[in-house]
Amino acid sequence: MIQFEKVSLTDVIVVVALSLALLLAIIYGQKELAMSIASGLLGYIGGSVKNSLAKKEGANNG
Repeated sequence: MIQFEKVSLTDVIVVVALSLALLLAIIYGQKELAMSIASGLLGYIGGSVKNSLAKKEGANNG
């Protein structure tokens, strides 16, 4: 059976807000802003995943 990890409300709000901002920047032709938002979005998601994996490993070792 597939198990899903719980996602915090803060992560969902940040990802949705940044995704909407990215779409609006693309629609209005703001290429530099779109690149900045995209890199911020990917960085936030990567940091969030890395942090959750570190917490999970710490809980298994302790």
